[in-house]
Amino acid sequence: MNDAERLEALEGWLARLAEFPGPVIVEGQRDIIALRGLCDAQLLVLNNGHPVLQTVEKLARKLGPGGRFAILTDWDRTGGRLARQLRELGIASDLQPDSGLRRELALLARREISCVEELPSLLQKLRPKQA
Repeated sequence: MNDAERLEALEGWLARLAEFPGPVIVEGQRDIIALRGLCDAQLLVLNNGHPVLQTVEKLARKLGPGGRFAILTDWDRTGGRLARQLRELGIASDLQPDSGLRRELALLARREISCVEELPSLLQKLRPKQA
């Protein structure tokens, strides 16, 4: 896949992120800032001073049984651990956690970036230079 195709795929990914029907959980405030400039998704910060369990319990009360949320943690070791916790606790709370967007972004990023907050710089690199 060349740069133009990757850019098109990433822009499609951003459109799917914006259309996700529930909250999208990211690790920190920098992720929120990075994504706010790119799409209009319903974002929720995980690292807000509360344990992961408390965040999932709050989501369960808000969304109700069967509620969907997306996991968009970084794809480093810590992000993987947090994603597993969110998934397990979400399922235990009768929610439907979705890791598809996270998995897809990690594949599209191709090891050039390892965290959500670096997405704007990757997009800038892939966009054609203006003369």
